[in-house]
Amino acid sequence: MVKKLILLTFLFPLFLSAQETDNAIAQKGLLRATGTISFGGMTKHEQTNIYIHGVTEYFVSNQITARGDIYYYLKSGKKQMLNLNHQLFAGASYHFNTQHHFVPYVGFQPGIALTQDDFITINQENNVEVSPLISAVAGFNFYASSWFHLFIDGRYVSGKHLSNQKTIHLDELRLSFGLGFNLNVLTGK
Repeated sequence: MVKKLILLTFLFPLFLSAQETDNAIAQKGLLRATGTISFGGMTKHEQTNIYIHGVTEYFVSNQITARGDIYYYLKSGKKQMLNLNHQLFAGASYHFNTQHHFVPYVGFQPGIALTQDDFITINQENNVEVSPLISAVAGFNFYASSWFHLFIDGRYVSGKHLSNQKTIHLDELRLSFGLGFNLNVLTGK
């Protein structure tokens, strides 16, 4: 019971501030940015990856956004196949129901990965490779006020690390969540 009361105490201001805002927050001119930790499970290998994930997104219309994502790979164990797996994505997203505070979205983003395998070779060289990627993203934002939002973001990434040792499939399902910040660049709010 005490845990529920504590949770309600922290969540109540979010819903209260959402009720105070009469205008739509997610609209043309909104710039949103997030930074969080992201977790990914590779679909063709038994490996979990951890990333520092940053997003910048700009509403070019009330539903369409231009979006860029960057993932900085944190090696998450001793038996990882990759020393490097930093990734950069750019694309667009479509946001549904932007007149409310709860705004789901879907998007498509091509990208590139800077990868390096962790295999032992005779000449002790592990070359850094640039690998093309393709990605689909879906999630939602909850705009609690005009200056911040909560988000959950799911992503599927597909690509291959090509090297002279072994091909590593970079296919992965990822999850990110956290707090983001908003700035309406057209009105200055």
